[in-house]
Amino acid sequence: MLLNQRVHFIGIGGSGLSAIATVLHERGHVVSGSDLYESDVTEKLQSLGVLIYIGHQSTNISGADVVIASSAISSTNPELLAAVESNIQVLKRQDVLGNLMKDRIGCAIAGSHGKTTTTALISFCLLENGLNPTFIVGGMVNDLETNARYDVGEPFVVEADEYDRMFLGLCPTVSIVTSVDYDHPDCYSTFSDMEDAYREFAMLTPVEGRLIINQDDILARKLGDQAKVSGIPVVTYALQNDADWKGEDVRVNSYGGCSFSLMNARNQHVANVDTRLVGKHNVMNVLAAIAAAEYYDLSIENILTAIREFRGVRRRFEIKGKRAGITVVDDYAHHPMAIQATLSAARLHFPGQNLWALFQPHTYSRTQALTSEIASSFDDADHVVITDIFASREKDDGTISSKHILELMDHLDAHYVGDCDEAARFIASKISSGDVLVTMSAGDGYKVGDQVLNLLCLRGSQRSDAVDMPFSELGEKLRKNESMAPYTSARIGGPADYFVQARSVDELSTAVQIGWGAGVPVLVFGSGSNLLVSDQGVRGLVVHNLARNVVFEEEQSHIHVNVGSGTMLAPLARMCINRGAGGLEWAVSVPGTVGGAVVGNAGAHGSDISTNILLADILQRGKGTKSWSLPELSLSYRSSKLKINGDDLVMLRAEFVLDQVDIDTLRSRASRFVQHRRETQPRGASIGSMFKNPPGDYAGRLIEAAGLKGFRFGKAEISKVHANFFVNLGGASAIEVLGLINKARDTVSKLFDVDLELEIQLIGEWL
Repeated sequence: MLLNQRVHFIGIGGSGLSAIATVLHERGHVVSGSDLYESDVTEKLQSLGVLIYIGHQSTNISGADVVIASSAISSTNPELLAAVESNIQVLKRQDVLGNLMKDRIGCAIAGSHGKTTTTALISFCLLENGLNPTFIVGGMVNDLETNARYDVGEPFVVEADEYDRMFLGLCPTVSIVTSVDYDHPDCYSTFSDMEDAYREFAMLTPVEGRLIINQDDILARKLGDQAKVSGIPVVTYALQNDADWKGEDVRVNSYGGCSFSLMNARNQHVANVDTRLVGKHNVMNVLAAIAAAEYYDLSIENILTAIREFRGVRRRFEIKGKRAGITVVDDYAHHPMAIQATLSAARLHFPGQNLWALFQPHTYSRTQALTSEIASSFDDADHVVITDIFASREKDDGTISSKHILELMDHLDAHYVGDCDEAARFIASKISSGDVLVTMSAGDGYKVGDQVLNLLCLRGSQRSDAVDMPFSELGEKLRKNESMAPYTSARIGGPADYFVQARSVDELSTAVQIGWGAGVPVLVFGSGSNLLVSDQGVRGLVVHNLARNVVFEEEQSHIHVNVGSGTMLAPLARMCINRGAGGLEWAVSVPGTVGGAVVGNAGAHGSDISTNILLADILQRGKGTKSWSLPELSLSYRSSKLKINGDDLVMLRAEFVLDQVDIDTLRSRASRFVQHRRETQPRGASIGSMFKNPPGDYAGRLIEAAGLKGFRFGKAEISKVHANFFVNLGGASAIEVLGLINKARDTVSKLFDVDLELEIQLIGEWL
């Protein structure tokens, strides 16, 4: 694919296409895409500068040179039809990935189970050891806060999806088969059909490469034996059978993950392996990653160091939180073998505790083909709740339902509660302190765990329904007890009493005035960066600002840009660069929204918002809307009049005036800024820059000089990369972050007599 081609993705919100879109965007392509619904994935892509359309319309492909369509996209999709009619080249995932992998040392990870975690772990190992891999993972890597990256190194690591036979279009040097179980009956009519596809994938491995096989999986082992006959080098791993790499003596470690002894083919002890991953199935994934990383000439010591730091993939045994003594875990498990592995891991991780399993079956075809296998997968659970089937790309023909699973179950406490909301209420009413809830779903069943956590916060508290009356005008848009964690960059925060999303300036103004009229506190926020929400949550009304309209107007040598305050700052900077509008390129990698940037006078690389802002429309409590000029905003270092009087003022939109500058010049500047951010700021879930820089010094330098780099409270850590960034390692609480804040302040004050002032905002109730 040529770098000057514009590429449009239909179904860009899916894990597969979003990863490819990220790689092509970082490779230099102009990328756009559409999806039916807004999601964390589409917001993430938008923050990178990808043009996102919500809803499928033929006009979305205007200007595209190439269209890439998800396998789930119907042949009647209007964008697909428009592409065909306009003779625009239409590609599938495998067409793109196979092309990108050429001339690279490709590593493709296939298998019914474990491929996402294994792909992420291999990518992380290569990245940590300086090999600069390009990678595509079918889930968000916790350490990196992304599912894909384009880089200049030789390795190209990709999750090889068997659906729609995508993996047969790849060009791997190293291939892995983690397991072979029957799945995707809508794609493979028989088990033999699927087995043939895996055999064809294994045979893609060249003789100068390596095929890595799970020796404990009968069918994977069979593929390895057949590959050996063809002269393909095969490396094996196992827990039970003899193998080139074997794990023994698996045990729970102090991280809450697993440790084991690594043995070689001669049954000699090689090393003790420590990982933060839970369960024996993840030990198998670690063994596969060791076998792959070793091909790239990494030492065992360097591989194991990276493995010890790896924190997994989102929605793979992800501990979502703990309330009232109850722990909630979420996992992507939707196949019978994955259900068994997840519950087995929970038994290992939470010995002696009551396990609740919430399962949402995924697709009618899979449920029908594997009904009895699903029914017999819950032996390790004490209580089972099954919801309605998540349809995904399929339609209900009435022949199968979740009740059919219950009919085949031999379990002492299994329930069908079809609706996810009702399931959350059912579980919250019966679960007890000390119990563990494991939600398993490839659809939206994970929301049950979030809802249970929120409902547990309300145990014992009585809230009058009369309070809801002033918000009746917001209708179905209003949500009660909505967890704030998914909406913050740190992935931390308790529930908001009332929560609404405003998708236009008018909706923003209306929601805020309704809250003011009701006499409750009103919090307006955008991307959720630069704020820490308490574990107790936020009282009153929280308005999520998604007002993102952008209008450009050229005027002689200047370009005026009018934007809604919910517009993401980094995408706006990229849009300006592509139009030759100079002045905001410093913000090309700065998180947050325009509204938050103006309130805090955000800046980087020697510039800030005050340099180019002309006017801002401000909603004032009881006084309506007024346009404020730059002097009226009173912008100063990381502050403004809006920040000082935030309870009575809300910014609705802003106007910037920018200079016309050569596009290549702007892109060159932006590239330097992006590279600087990558080199100096940590990856992962963080709040942003924690403290303001004191006069003549840097907060990060002082904290590092105090010896606090890498210091932890619980799951919160002062970053090892930049000490003024505090990182959520996975499951951190707000109170743990607050502990780090106090530790940094007290230590710096004692050692250097400097009082650090917070740059972030503390939101909500703090005990």
